[in-house]
Amino acid sequence: MKAAWQQAAWLALYDLKSLWRERGLLVLLAVACALALYALAQGAQFQAGVQTASNAALAQEATARGNAVRLARDYFADPADPRFADLKWWRSPVDIRGYAFREHLGFAVKPALPGAALAVGQADVLPAYVRVRADSMEAAASAYEIEHPARLAVGRFDLMFFIVYLWPLVLLALGTSVLTSEREARRLSSLHLQGVANWRLLLAQVLTRCLLATAVLVIVVAGAALAFGAVAATADGLKALAQWAAVVGLYALFWAGVVALVCASCSQRVTAAFAGFGAWVLLVVLAPALLMAAAQALVSVPSRELYVDALRDAGDRVSADRVQLLQRFYDEHPQWRPAKTGLDKLPSAVTRIARTQAQERLLADVIGRFESARAQRDAIVSRGAWLSPVTQASEALSRLSGNDTLRHRTFMTETQGHHARLRAFFQNEIQQAALRDEQAPCPTTCRAGYGFDSFEAVPTFRATPSLLQPTPSAATGLAIWALALLAVAAWVAGGVGVVRSRQPRSAKISASH
Repeated sequence: MKAAWQQAAWLALYDLKSLWRERGLLVLLAVACALALYALAQGAQFQAGVQTASNAALAQEATARGNAVRLARDYFADPADPRFADLKWWRSPVDIRGYAFREHLGFAVKPALPGAALAVGQADVLPAYVRVRADSMEAAASAYEIEHPARLAVGRFDLMFFIVYLWPLVLLALGTSVLTSEREARRLSSLHLQGVANWRLLLAQVLTRCLLATAVLVIVVAGAALAFGAVAATADGLKALAQWAAVVGLYALFWAGVVALVCASCSQRVTAAFAGFGAWVLLVVLAPALLMAAAQALVSVPSRELYVDALRDAGDRVSADRVQLLQRFYDEHPQWRPAKTGLDKLPSAVTRIARTQAQERLLADVIGRFESARAQRDAIVSRGAWLSPVTQASEALSRLSGNDTLRHRTFMTETQGHHARLRAFFQNEIQQAALRDEQAPCPTTCRAGYGFDSFEAVPTFRATPSLLQPTPSAATGLAIWALALLAVAAWVAGGVGVVRSRQPRSAKISASH
């Protein structure tokens, strides 16, 4: 057995030398590496743009807060200064009403992971940062709509696209001559006489070609990523590259199994080429599409018009039942109930958050139906992902980069929690200011009324540790598929036995006489 594997290894080495002499395959590998570097550059450029925009949002937030602090200092030092003659409360950060609903600028930013440039994933349609307002999160919610047309056009020529879609074609091109060329040249009989079985020759050459080419690709891409700063040369950056290389290696091993099965089943290189392309279409294009189509067919999503109609109806009900709504609100919060002002006379700015919350409660059922449909579709895709190794690889690469849908949902959940804290803060400040103003009204904004200068107390978004790590991803399905395909290919190629040597024809003739 050991001698047979040694022979197979020598044959694989001889095969590599033959490939080295065939300049076409070397050119193919060089072109593939060039495309991979271009894809990496595209992903790095996109990620740099996202990071620049996120940093600009945080800088804008800090600048707005600094300007508000300086304005409040000057205003409360001398409210009668002519500079403030045209200052309106609804456009002023020194008035809690104007600051809460207009002048406050706050963002929730999703932190980038070290391997973000390795896969764009869903990052081009799912925002990396959202503005968080005091009253409603409707704008942020609309940016994450499962049926939005922009999400149907997802796709960039990034490194993940190259690995998932184009690299299998390179591996198929490299491997279609394995065993088929020996059949065409009628060299198999002589190899059998030397004790080399078809399946050993097949596995040795296919694995050597596919894994060696993938190793070259990984080394080239990883070296470029570190050299040009697409991935930081830190412990976390090296870990991200190692995890990416592991997923790419498993994916290449799966395609090595596909190549082996194709070559074991086809007698000619032309037939193997057509069969390989057919396998690529089936596995890369049709299987993921059928999986998504099945999820969409099994779970119907409510129409967008239903949500729009429910939103309008909720707004009409809140406007019609304004007094009853406020009565329930102040029954739940008696500490904020006005002592002199009737509920129907309360300013709109004082009741705005309460009305928004009532509208959200009326919409909860419709929103729940959308969320339930999304969750059911995701569950179907997750359970059926083992049927599509390409889907598993895409999801694994997206999760390693941090640009996957699941991590974005975690980010939006944390953003919703921050929004709740921010709204509770402004609600308390506005209600307390309304009580003070009711007791001693100010002709202009003052600290005894709606005046506000506690900008440092306003909650800001802080990402939790769960957002600082990639979403756990198990790529074991790829390994199972790869081993299964390799085993089937070995069985098809000739089983585990070595074909016995036959006596020369002349000896048989002599024996017959």
